[in-house]
Amino acid sequence: MPVTKEMISILKRTNISKDEEKTKIRVKEDFLPLRNRQKAAIVELSGLKRTSIYRVFREGNISAKIALALAQQLNVTPYFYTGETDEKSEFNDMLLQKFLAEKGYAKLAERVAAAIKRGDTGDQGSSNLLGTPPGSRNFLFSSEFTNSPELSEAVSLLREEDAVQLLRALLIRARAGGSAVQVADFVKRCLLM
Repeated sequence: MPVTKEMISILKRTNISKDEEKTKIRVKEDFLPLRNRQKAAIVELSGLKRTSIYRVFREGNISAKIALALAQQLNVTPYFYTGETDEKSEFNDMLLQKFLAEKGYAKLAERVAAAIKRGDTGDQGSSNLLGTPPGSRNFLFSSEFTNSPELSEAVSLLREEDAVQLLRALLIRARAGGSAVQVADFVKRCLLM
């Protein structure tokens, strides 16, 4: 089961390194020789900036976000990067589940375990891992959501200036990429109808 951006977005940025010197050396040795495309994939998956990874080289502090992004892309146990083990074993689903549980993400670890049990490979994205039912990735556009009294009330209280600000914010997020691009395209189509 691949680690996804949505999964990593739940993780905190706090330091989880057990040995800062090992973390510095190992991340530097594994990250610097990579091609730019591979580095970009790690940076994109972590949801952080490249400077955050370079900070690991200087300070030896590594977050779960960076450890899992490196582990996924380089097929190495995240414990190697946190300095908890000296073995560079392969990254797998059971290791992901154990790592999440040990680092304080028990609910996410349970979801990963359930997905493993179901045989979910994560190919449909991480909607199942994040607790949404299969096929409901577009919950925001489902009739269950759009016909809710809460949404109707919120829309009726929304001033025109606020709506314009929300649209501007959505377009800015869309320029940065991610799921906001799809939402922005959907809103544009709705406005042109």
